[in-house]
Formats: sequence, structure tokens, C-alpha cells
Amino acid sequence: MDPVSRDLDRQNIDPRPDMAPTADLETRLGAMQVGGEGDMLLDDYDTVGEKQDVAIITPDESIDEPINPLAYDYEAMKERHLPLLPDLEVLYEATNTWHIENYRHLPKKARGPKFECGGHPWRILLFPFGNNVDFASLYLEQGHDDNDKPPDDWYACVQFTLVMWSTHDPSIHTAQTANHRYNADESDWGFTRFAELRRMFAGRWDGSGKSMVENDAVNLTAYLRIYQDPTGVLWHKFIKSVGLDGRMRMY
Repeated sequence: MDPVSRDLDRQNIDPRPDMAPTADLETRLGAMQVGGEGDMLLDDYDTVGEKQDVAIITPDESIDEPINPLAYDYEAMKERHLPLLPDLEVLYEATNTWHIENYRHLPKKARGPKFECGGHPWRILLFPFGNNVDFASLYLEQGHDDNDKPPDDWYACVQFTLVMWSTHDPSIHTAQTANHRYNADESDWGFTRFAELRRMFAGRWDGSGKSMVENDAVNLTAYLRIYQDPTGVLWHKFIKSVGLDGRMRMY
């Protein structure tokens, strides 16, 4: 116990000669706060009957901060944003980049070049000024045309990442990842709110002082991984239906 506390606990000894002996504890402590007659600082904590420990935290230098990979380092980007899913067998992988040089002049709905993965065509589907939102909308689409549709029983269990990145500074990028069971009826999947348009063209993407789209140019990269379906229903969207007999069924 420090001297001030020890003296305050003694009923007949006043630590301040100019304070009345009959002053209660609250009055005597109040006079000792900063701005009062003394120089003792009291924190606004409820410390009655409890010791307040002070934690001194020293950064652990052995813990490495995640390194932000450069967008053109495809393997590092894939490792960061598209980790392998446990207990699933990878059948096929592909990476494709669409280099856009006239962003503001793209149509309302634009498609990137086709690329092959797993024996089927794929491509990026872009709404450059948003699919009814103030965001660029970005999707991965199976690239079959109307005259080259896949079989009705076709499907692909796909894990994918879409990345938008600056053509002038590959450290400026944004990415989103999803899993989807593609089939003849669900041919595209992705992100309606992928990147906010205002931020894409402003010169301060994530505090970098640069914009995502510079000189009307930007890159879009698709990372695609197709998995073996061990159950036949991997990522299948079941539909609940009630039959005429009143029973619930799943399709």
C-alpha cells in the first residue's frame, strides 16, 4: 500500500494539513485530483475491491502479416484467394485475364474472350456500369452459345475467383470467390455488387492515391477450378415441393 492510501485508511491522521480532519473520504480524494490541490490522478474506473492489471503487449515478430500479392502473380493470387477445398478431388484448373482498354465505351452487358476448362468454354460476364446497382457487376459464365448448348444433364462443380486489377499498379486489386454447381439452366454465377463504380474511377482506391481504372483500362482475371462430385449433389440447390398427397419432397 502506498503512503497516501495508508494514511487515508487511518482515521485520525489527515494526509493534507489544510484539509479539515472531519472531511470524508470522497471530499479528500476530490481535492487530490488533477486541477485540485494535490497531484494524484484518479481514473474513471470502478476499482472497488478489484485490482486493475495493466497489460503490456509486445508485438510478436514471429507472426507474419499476410502479404498482399501482385495481381499478375497468378500462383500467389490463387493461393491467397482460391484455397483448395478439403476432401475434394480437383479435375481441372484454368486462369484467364481479360485486358480491357475502353471501359467507358463497353456495352451495357459485355463478355470477355472464351477460354477452355474441363472440355467446356468459359468467359467473364461484365456489366461495366452495374446490373441495376451502382457497382460493376461481374460473373463467371459457361461460354456455350445458343447454337452450341451443353447437354441437358451437363454440370460442373466450380470454385472460382474473379479479380479486378489496375493495369498501372498490380498491387491495386479486389477479388471475390464463390462455389457454384453450373448446369444447362444455371449458366452464370457471380457478384452483382463486385466493385463500387465511384471508387473505381476515383484516385484513391484503398488509400493508394490511384484509381482502379486508369486511362479507361483495367484487367479482369478469372481463376477457375472444377471438382469431382463425390456425391452427385455437390452444391446442388434443392427445391422444396409439396405433392398432392401433402408430403414435402426435395428435388
